[in-house]
Amino acid sequence: MELRRLRLLDQLARLGTVAAVADALSYSPSSVSVQLAQLEQEAGAKLLRRVGRNLELTPAGRRLASYAADALAADEAVRAELATIGDTPGGRLRMTIVQTPALALLPATLARLAATNPDLQVEVHQRETAPALDELRSRAVDLVVGIEYDPVPVARQRDIDRRDLLREDVLLAVHPAHPLAARPPVALAACEDAAWATGHRGTGLDAVLRNVCNRLAGFEPRIQHRSDDGLVLGALVASQRAVALLPALLTAALPQIAAHPLREERLQRTIFTATRATAAGAPAVLAVQQALRASAAGIARDRPDIEALP
Repeated sequence: MELRRLRLLDQLARLGTVAAVADALSYSPSSVSVQLAQLEQEAGAKLLRRVGRNLELTPAGRRLASYAADALAADEAVRAELATIGDTPGGRLRMTIVQTPALALLPATLARLAATNPDLQVEVHQRETAPALDELRSRAVDLVVGIEYDPVPVARQRDIDRRDLLREDVLLAVHPAHPLAARPPVALAACEDAAWATGHRGTGLDAVLRNVCNRLAGFEPRIQHRSDDGLVLGALVASQRAVALLPALLTAALPQIAAHPLREERLQRTIFTATRATAAGAPAVLAVQQALRASAAGIARDRPDIEALP
């Protein structure tokens, strides 16, 4: 049985529908269905059954999907081990990264990789942490640069190798003319009546805003603006139409706003890399992680609000 078809079955077991598999792997739904039908012929057993408009795994399909996951992991582990025998990393590495770390880390990281690993082709896609980790587990990408806010942890998975890269403060951002700008640290309770700008529902930034406002100051924030683009959130603050919680990496690049720590509690977030455990030793993955770590160390130098992690 071909690994390519086993991968489709593995993803169907994870994602639940042919449409979701097609979307995750950039196939057409009809192509996925044809490949799964061919896998049934190769296996000599009924792997799928139709329930309404969807396909569902049979007991034999679930058993083969379990073996498929093991086979895919073994294949990746072998490839990673064999790659260590080569001279320098090459080939293609697909990476996702959240916007703020991308703005801060990518220029120096990609320049370093071009100098030290010219045969390595890095493909970068901007993606929020939760969907990026789903893509990592589906093998659509190889490395994730994600973020985790302290009060809202990102779930750990045994098949994911996570390595923390940076710790940075999360600050209250206001317009420089705002009365709170002149009195740091800022009391969160003083913002109870403010209009807030934050991320879309389900994002870490939205969750941490609700958490700290309720937990530390006893109020539900009045969210008036939403964007997952940190530069847009900064622009809203600069327009004097909102206040926001923003990370130190971003506020340092936005001189048109004022950003201060909270009086009630020091807020922080962690920037981390994640890859599949079976690929953690792959030279390409290690090369990119090393370049990211060097860039992080350069950024954190002489910055009390940002710490590079060993």
